[in-house]
Amino acid sequence: MKDRANVRITLESEQGGEKQVQQYAGEWFRKERTVYVRYVENDDNYGEVRTLVRFREGELHVKRHGGVESELTYRAGNRINGKFILPQARFAMETETSLLWVQSGDMTKEGHGPALLLPMLPWLIEWHYSLWVDEQPAGDFKIRLRAEECE
Repeated sequence: MKDRANVRITLESEQGGEKQVQQYAGEWFRKERTVYVRYVENDDNYGEVRTLVRFREGELHVKRHGGVESELTYRAGNRINGKFILPQARFAMETETSLLWVQSGDMTKEGHGPALLLPMLPWLIEWHYSLWVDEQPAGDFKIRLRAEECE
């Protein structure tokens, strides 16, 4: 069982009935029961943005650095402060998460024992949340991130 792998990341997002799908090359790794996914986005407006996704004990944290700086945290049933910084502006953000769900490993495989409790690839996480920007509602979002090992 690997603790680190190069992965193909599929990121699906939905807001207001509009869906987007993006794919990235990245890295998946784990340290004990914490899973990390790292990848680089090339934004048309802000250039290169490095993204680090961390999942641990029912909490998802997404940190972005580059032309855009942001930190957002998601925990089901909680409203949590975050931030979003552009070169010309800074915004206070809050996320209220209604769903945070993870699937790890190939669910068609049979097996028993504690090793199956460790995060494995393929790795899928889905979260649904409402977003507030400077205390104003900014929309409801559904995000699904899938990491699959590259051959």
